[in-house]
Amino acid sequence: MREGNPLQRAARLCAPEMEAVNRCIIDNLQSDIVMIPAIGQYIVNSGGKRLRPLICLLIAKLFGYGGDRHIPLATVIEFIHTASLLHDDVVDAAHERRGAPSANGVWGNQASVLVGDYLFSRAFQMMVAAGDMAMLKLMSDVTNALAEGEVLQLSRTFHLEMTEAECLEVIERKTAVLFRAAAEVGATVAGEKPEVIAAMSEYGMCLGVAFQLMDDALDYIADDQTAGKPTGHDLEEGKITLPLIVAMEADAALRQRVQEIADRDGYRDGDRAWVRQRVQQQHGAEETMARAQRYAQRAAEALGRSGDGGIRTLLQQLAAFAARRDS
Repeated sequence: MREGNPLQRAARLCAPEMEAVNRCIIDNLQSDIVMIPAIGQYIVNSGGKRLRPLICLLIAKLFGYGGDRHIPLATVIEFIHTASLLHDDVVDAAHERRGAPSANGVWGNQASVLVGDYLFSRAFQMMVAAGDMAMLKLMSDVTNALAEGEVLQLSRTFHLEMTEAECLEVIERKTAVLFRAAAEVGATVAGEKPEVIAAMSEYGMCLGVAFQLMDDALDYIADDQTAGKPTGHDLEEGKITLPLIVAMEADAALRQRVQEIADRDGYRDGDRAWVRQRVQQQHGAEETMARAQRYAQRAAEALGRSGDGGIRTLLQQLAAFAARRDS
């Protein structure tokens, strides 16, 4: 149990439940339209951390839940996440994910968007079949928040006046909301009281923010091989993330260069390396990682003294790991 990082230990602890989730994923990707299972399985099997369904399973286990009601719900969470990835890669014109060609790079934008739509609709079919209106409401709210987050981020493309508060709003709506839902589902299926469910929801939200802040920092300090995806692309895509916000506050030359990149809507030769270097010099990534660690601490505190002590400690360590990982 003690070997490996917290994510690996959590995956081992929940291995039987995660195997059930994987079977549920495959079962619910069946379609006589050959492209649908092909693209769906390509994304699902592409080496992702499965962190969101894992959080759902781990929190259910925290409270001693022994049923299987959370298995299809964890699958729904993964389907919604996968659908959002398919759409993200099209919006961002990304051609690589986790060191491999993205789905749109293999099948094209049209197929990726439509299969993403299929996954969203399949998720809702599964929830309707389960007949749980509370979970259906939760996931419909989550899906709406994800869409709002995407539109909000798009509306702030190359928005050089982006504040830290605005940046965090995008993160909460676009990323953390699904972590929050995963934690809430785990506590709900375990039959916990509303105040405990709210605390787990806070854990998931803070974990999700820490995870995304670390992702944003890695874009400016990690290399492609370590990160498992192209780095240095956030600004090229018009994303003004916290490392850049922090660095621009202290560096007028950087702000001017970013304005020039925005004016021509993309990089020229040398821009990526120059911007990354300036952000590092101004400690933008370091400041962002420090904020990620504060959110990880908030996540740990939200757990209080709930549930099994060993699993609670693992959840605390998982939050800390999310804010310190290298990929």
